[in-house]
Amino acid sequence: MKKLAWVWSAENLLLALAVFNRLFIYIGFNGMTQMRVIGLLGVASVLGGFALVVWKIAHHRNFVWLIRRQLWTVSFAAYLYAVLPVDAFVNSYNVNRILAGDPAPSVQISEHPTSREGLLFLSPLLECQDEIIRDGIRALLEQKLEETESRVASQKQLGWTAMQCADDRLLDQLRQQLGDASGFMSSSQRLALLEQFKSYAYQWY
Repeated sequence: MKKLAWVWSAENLLLALAVFNRLFIYIGFNGMTQMRVIGLLGVASVLGGFALVVWKIAHHRNFVWLIRRQLWTVSFAAYLYAVLPVDAFVNSYNVNRILAGDPAPSVQISEHPTSREGLLFLSPLLECQDEIIRDGIRALLEQKLEETESRVASQKQLGWTAMQCADDRLLDQLRQQLGDASGFMSSSQRLALLEQFKSYAYQWY
């Protein structure tokens, strides 16, 4: 039985490594997403659980010991996802790939919503050599600037308890990066550029 347990453990290790490899194939194809971060943390939890099973077999622990520690492993993975700046990591990774000459991760920006934290990491694409991506990101950031200005104005009317540091920080950065509002494009131009950007990026979906 012990030999069979070791064979089963080796098979589980190979399966987990295969899933890791598949995830990295997807990431290599068109960039990082929130769900892929969850996938990485999930497979890491499986590996952690596998290591606990091996420890249990080798040290003759009971199932109560195993179940408790596997629950700790899953809880720790969930905690990591909750506290890590996932959107910042995702957008930073994708932006770096695009600036390095690989436009495929642009589809993750055009198709997936991001938090205010994630928007802070898109501004380097205003210097992108790819005109469609550069103009699409500018249109997106101008749109987010208008939305943020409206939201901050509403927060100020409600009082200091409604204010959000993330909104203030995003507003300051967008104003600095985009310049004076007199140079902004019209709403129709913005929508056209966003649609062009989405259509262009969708080829890597």
